[in-house]
This record gives sequence, structure tokens and C-alpha cells, in this order.
Amino acid sequence: MAEVAPFRGLRYNRKKVPNLAEVVIPPYDVISPEEQERFHQTSPYNMINLELGKATPADTEKDNPHTRAGRYMDEWQERKILIRDEQPAIYYYEMDYSLSPKDLQTRYGFLCALRLEDFSSGGVRPHEKTFSRVKQERLGLMHECHANLSPVFALYSDPEQEVDHALRSGREAEPIIRIEDNQGLKHRLWRVRDLDVLQRVRELMRDKVIYIADGHHRYETALTYRNEQRSRFESAGPRASFEYIMMYLSNLNQGGLTILPTHRLLRHLKAWNPESFIAGAKEFFDISRYEAGEEGEWKWRTDLEAGKEQKDIVIGFASRGADELCLLKARRDAVGRFLADMKLPRPLQRLDVEVLDQVILKRLMGLEKDFLANEKNIHFRHDLLHGLSELRTGGFDAGFFINPTRIEQVQEVASTGLIMPHKSTYFYPKVGSGMVIHSLAHDEEALW
Repeated sequence: MAEVAPFRGLRYNRKKVPNLAEVVIPPYDVISPEEQERFHQTSPYNMINLELGKATPADTEKDNPHTRAGRYMDEWQERKILIRDEQPAIYYYEMDYSLSPKDLQTRYGFLCALRLEDFSSGGVRPHEKTFSRVKQERLGLMHECHANLSPVFALYSDPEQEVDHALRSGREAEPIIRIEDNQGLKHRLWRVRDLDVLQRVRELMRDKVIYIADGHHRYETALTYRNEQRSRFESAGPRASFEYIMMYLSNLNQGGLTILPTHRLLRHLKAWNPESFIAGAKEFFDISRYEAGEEGEWKWRTDLEAGKEQKDIVIGFASRGADELCLLKARRDAVGRFLADMKLPRPLQRLDVEVLDQVILKRLMGLEKDFLANEKNIHFRHDLLHGLSELRTGGFDAGFFINPTRIEQVQEVASTGLIMPHKSTYFYPKVGSGMVIHSLAHDEEALW
């Protein structure tokens, strides 16, 4: 059962920080070292100081990025840089974005406090693997800040869009935030504080299944933090703030959801022979070749994207220095038998990314798990043209280009309790950090 609740958001004081575009940032896990440095230079109050502070050689157990983030949290609240809303609210959130100049889209969602559930309950369902190292690092930050600094991004199904309609009917007349960030994304945020509307949304969401889209590490970290706080504050009730997590919820039955593909660029391939690879690939794929050049590349891209519409598994391949591009169209019988012999469940057998990982990278190329886990060997890119350019100029040996995972595939995998490979989905745009913070004081309780 999904239990959503309003909360008293901790937000930037616009009298002290009038330009929010100078302080909001993308999620910590997509920020490059160069972007991290730029955010630190943009404003002394940039969220980077809390989410991803810079480490130094002089760091100690008592003075490090996490402890400094905790001090900033306290200091910014004392100086009224961050102030809390007086009344609990759900925050209705619209984001405008475009994948091309002629393709303007809007994604609708809302920020709320969601009661934490163990995955075993089936009410909240993951779809990707997590890493212990990342969760331990995020837990250290929560110990110092005692807050959800950024929301988990999750989906729910509402074909009639009743939740969105209710929130729009109850939102305040003017948004409390209206900005365009440094990526060109436009954000609008309204408070919804009408108790009747909040109760209506609570009832509408009660029977929904929640599918985590982005933020698996944050969710699992919050479960650990909750369990720690339960042990520490045994008298705290079931509505204590640490029993909840800040979540951005978006209806998967809307047109504004976009999943980008995650292409793979590989280097350090020993004794790499592209023609030998193609010869071996014929066991599982039908191969099409395209001449390099503007016309051939356009046809290659068009045929690759057509695979998505036809629900075929089609994988693009290019090798450094080659004068042609290739498409590998999976032969369902051969690929299906191979993956079935591996005991791979059927929902996973139909994923382009699983075929790429299991059949191409591991079976045909013989790459080990440790090799593929090393960021020096494999790079991930979401823009196909950018990936092709890097293949030609960045010292990579080979590139594999895939279509994005479809939203119904994410729902199917999560519904059956399965887990996709790492980097299977990239929901765009990401939900960043800095719009609203959810405080986790042990003596505070949710509205109901």
C-alpha cells in the first residue's frame, strides 16, 4: 500500500538566494568532476556543497565532505538561507524539456513524503542493481545532514490521470518556483495545501504500486537509516519523519516520460579483431552493413531506431577506424535458446541491454565481469552522435549502440520482482536537488 503524505519542505529563501538557477543541481550520480568544480564556483550556497562536496588530502574523520555538509545545513538554516514552509504541502511539479528544437515536452509529477516499505512488501518495486559502496557513502551523508536532499524518482499507473487532476485543482494560484536551469530545463513548482485535496490524493494513491525509476541507492539507504533510527528512538511513533522518504512521483500513463538509451564504448580490448567478432556474431544475429559517411550513417541510425518501433532487438556496432557501420538484428530463436539455457527469465530475455551484455559482451567477446565493472574500460553515453564522435576520436576500440528500454518493459521487470543490469535505463530529465529538502528530525511526524 502506497502511503503519501505532505511535508514541511525546507527551501531556499528567495530573499537571500534570488536566483535558484545558481544553486540547483542534477542528481549527484550524474555530475562529472568538471561540473562539480563549476557548481562550487557558481554560488557559495549551491547544493553541491551538501550533495557532493569536494574531498581534500587533508580530510579527516571529523572534517570531510559529509561533516562539512552537515555544518552547512545547520549554518544555512541559522542564517535563514534555508527556511521551512509553515504548513505541510505536496509540491506539484512540471518540467519542460526538449530532445530537439521541435520536440517540446512536459512531464508532470509531484513531490511528497512516501512511507518507506521493504521491497518484500511488493508495494515499492526496484528494477536495477545497487552497489554497497555507494549506499555506504550516501548513508554517511544522511548521518550528518538528517535529510533527504534530493528525491527518489518513481512511477505509478493512473490511466485516468485522477491524481494529476486532483493536484492541479488544489494547487495555489502561482508557482513558488519558476526557473530555467543551466541545462535549459524549465521548472515550475506549486504548493498543494488544501486538506480535502491532500486526503483525496492520499486515497487515490493508496492502492498504487510504486516503481522506482531513478534513485535505487537513495531508497535502500533510507531503509537502512530508518532501521537505525527505530533502534535509536524506540519511542518514536509510526509516523516519525524517518519512516518516510521524499519522492518525486510521476504517472507512467502520460506522454511526457522519456527513457534515453545507454550506449557502450569500450577500450583496452586485447587482440581485438572486428571482422572475427562479426563472423562469430552470425550465430546469433543477422548482420547488415552500411558505408561510413553522411548517407550511410543516416540510414544506419534510421534502421536502428526502427527496431524500437517493431520491438525487435537491434544493436548498432562500430569499430574505431572502420569504413563501415553494422547493425546486429537478434535472431530470436538462437538468442532465446542461449538466454533460456542461462536460466534468464523471459522478461529479461526481451531487453536489448540484456542481449548486449550477455550475448555480445560476455559470450562473443569473452569480457569478464571485473573488466566491465572498470570505468577505465567501459564508458556510457546517452547521445548516439556524441558516442560515435568519441569512438572516432577518444581512443575507444568499439562502440555498441542500442535503443532505450521501453517503459512497459520497466514495469514488467519490476512487477515480476526481477532486476535489470546496471545502466539499463536513463530517465530524462533527471529530478535534481535544490527545489525542496525533506528534514528527518526524529521528533517530527507526518500529517497523518
